[in-house]
Amino acid sequence: MQHLSDIFLIDTSKFQRLFLVPKLDLSRWMVIPLRDIALWIYYVGILISFYGTLAPWFLWPIYSYNHFIVFIPIVVSFLLSRTLSHPIFTRKDYMWPFVAYCVYILVMCVLSGKNMNGYIGESFRAVVFLFLFMLAKEELPKLGDMLAKSMGIILIPSLIGFILYLMGFPLPHYHTVPAFADFYSYENYFLFLLDDRSLLQIFPRFHAVFLEPSHMAMACVVLLMTQVGKWKKWYNVIMFIAIVCSFSLAGYVFLVIMSFSSSWMKRKAIMKKLFLLIGFIAVAVTAVLFYNEGENLMNDMIVQRMAVDDEGKLEGDNRVSKDFDTVFEEFVQSDQLLTGAGAENMEDFGVGNAGYKVYLYVNGLISLLFLIIFFVVLSSTCNYKRGMIVMLIFQFVSFIPHAIPLKLYFFIPLYILAFREINLSPDESAEQKELIHGEV
Repeated sequence: MQHLSDIFLIDTSKFQRLFLVPKLDLSRWMVIPLRDIALWIYYVGILISFYGTLAPWFLWPIYSYNHFIVFIPIVVSFLLSRTLSHPIFTRKDYMWPFVAYCVYILVMCVLSGKNMNGYIGESFRAVVFLFLFMLAKEELPKLGDMLAKSMGIILIPSLIGFILYLMGFPLPHYHTVPAFADFYSYENYFLFLLDDRSLLQIFPRFHAVFLEPSHMAMACVVLLMTQVGKWKKWYNVIMFIAIVCSFSLAGYVFLVIMSFSSSWMKRKAIMKKLFLLIGFIAVAVTAVLFYNEGENLMNDMIVQRMAVDDEGKLEGDNRVSKDFDTVFEEFVQSDQLLTGAGAENMEDFGVGNAGYKVYLYVNGLISLLFLIIFFVVLSSTCNYKRGMIVMLIFQFVSFIPHAIPLKLYFFIPLYILAFREINLSPDESAEQKELIHGEV
């Protein structure tokens, strides 16, 4: 006979299982693969190099020697990579492009009259190019994504602060002048800089935390070129907005080139897009000219700068002063054209001069020849021919007004565009394979 106490016996083990907390293996969450550590250390070096040349205000203290700082993380990353079974730096065809780069830099240093500090600085900067050329091609798309996301992260709070400023919110700020370029003058709102020259404008040009709107716009455009096919990502949308708010003629021109280049790389028809673009520009220009009787920022900063004066020059072609232009006309007729006049002679013209004329005046045709040789050698190691052609188009168009072919914020994304390799699945079309592997 069953005992009465057995009837009311409760099996507590079932309740205990309800409150049982599984034992977590924390070690598997704490262990980070050494390859990821090496890769992120390399990313730190690239980030400092990339943004160091864009000169955001928070990097001003290290602007003059950031290339010395990046030497440490990049070399540490390389040493760690050498211990891996699947290293990061695996390319074998880096030697000739790097040699061509070094020869070009050496020639430029000699012709421009750089001192010993200049040679040392260029030697450290060469390390960035060396390990960029050595980086495994499959890592390049990841590098492009990292740079694009980092730009988006910087731009989001900057755009929010800028909008609050336009709405009249009182924001803390102070006046500042960068020590390395005292011809700039800003109100620093921490989240963004406001050029003193734009304080009287109803809608000042947006350039986030960077020195100039054109610098930011160009950096965003070339970063977007590494993101073809992914432009709907949040960080890419943010970069599009920043380019529009920059009112940068260079940025707008590069946006147009980017649009056609991306279609060409995808082997899409571009004639329809060309007609649509012409129609859009015609409508937009008409609207800008008539809005507020032409008294608007878009007319002043974009449309009027595209007008042609009586001498056949663009109104917006203000890259050099009249004094320099006069001297340059004499310079091209002299025997100095081959070797250049040297950087020290540019001091006579003050600041604000830039572009191909300044490059030739300082470095001469010989330096330009070795720059072309560098890009020819670099192109010979590239399998993605369409990407390389687009890179060269961007470099050529940019060289005329800016002449910054190896500025890292401009060169690194374009290099990624030209040399990236995308792993194709077996069922992908032959057309896509040609797109990546380079048949033009």
